[in-house]
Parts: sequence; C-alpha cells; structure tokens
Amino acid sequence: MVRLTTISNILAGIGLAILGFSAVLKYLLESLGTADTAFPFYTWIIAAVILGIVIFMSVITTFSEMTGFVHPEDKLVSNMFVFLITIGTFLMFGILDEGELYQSWMYNIASMMMIAFVFLFIFVFFSATITEGGDTGQVKEMTARFMLVSLVLGGILAGLKLGLDLIYDTYFYESAAGLLGIISVALTVLIVMFLGRRYEPVGE
Repeated sequence: MVRLTTISNILAGIGLAILGFSAVLKYLLESLGTADTAFPFYTWIIAAVILGIVIFMSVITTFSEMTGFVHPEDKLVSNMFVFLITIGTFLMFGILDEGELYQSWMYNIASMMMIAFVFLFIFVFFSATITEGGDTGQVKEMTARFMLVSLVLGGILAGLKLGLDLIYDTYFYESAAGLLGIISVALTVLIVMFLGRRYEPVGE
C-alpha cells in the first residue's frame, strides 16, 4: 500500500513545480507584453490548494496513526517538503502581486516561519539540558538555565531576523525572496541531514 507520506511528498513536489512554473509564466508573459493577465495567479491558486491538501495529510501522519505506523525519518522528510512549499507559496504570492505592502507581508510571514523553525529546533534539541531537574522540583536551577539560554537563543534569532531584514531592504523583492528561499532550503536540508544521522528508538 502506498503510504500517505509518499503521496504527500509527490503532491509537495508537484506544488513546488507549479510555483516555479508560475514565476516562469509571469516573466514570460511580461516579456511578451501581456503582463496584465491573471494566468500566473491561477496557477498559484492551484499550488495553494495542493499546499492545503499536503498540510492536511501531514497533520494526519504526524499527530495520529490513522494510516498506520510511519517511520520518524519518513515524517521528517515529508514535513521538510511541507515546510518548504509553505514558505515558497507565500513568497511566490508576493512576486505575483507586486504590491509593496503585500510583498512586505509575505516576506515577513516566510521569515517568521524560518525563525520559528530555528527556535524550535534549538530549544527542542537542547531541551533535556535546559529542563534538567524540572521534574524533581529544581525550579530555581532550571529557571537560571532559562535566563542564560534566552540570552543566547534571543541573540541568535535576533541576528537571523536582522539578516533577513537587511536582505529585504537591500534587494528587490524577487531577489530577496529568492535568497530567503535558498536560506530556507539550505538550513532545512542541513538540519534534516543532521538529524537523519542521529539514532532514535522507533516505536511500533
């Protein structure tokens, strides 16, 4: 039986391809002098609908076992595609709309998704060290760790946000969105590859 994660991965790949086609179609029509057509937006809507379906599938496979047991690595790779197509969908809407306000919104939304991912990865990865002693009532010691960790983590996230804002302020939206997309892909793939090398017990 074909797993739901496999179908989700295929749909996510199709969605990413459609987003790329939307961009190519937009610039192709502009070069032909027919930039006022809504065809690129229609293809974006198709990608957005696919995104909704993929997110629904991902929620089912990640938070339930309605479709049976799914290996953690399969979930990891599948949700990586979900994460990337979501960021790509928002960024592409900014490219198609060309309104400065919408572009700012779309870029900020995609940026916050990337920052939230980095935050959760760092926090969860070091959660055992951060929360050590909390289950035995050592709240003061755990809070002391929180204070130091919040300084380091806050500095990392602030630096990431500052860097992304500088990219947006320095380049045109298309270039800034492209750079954010590259950064998102690079960070996500590196984290997934790093976690893929770690051993974790697998439940049945």
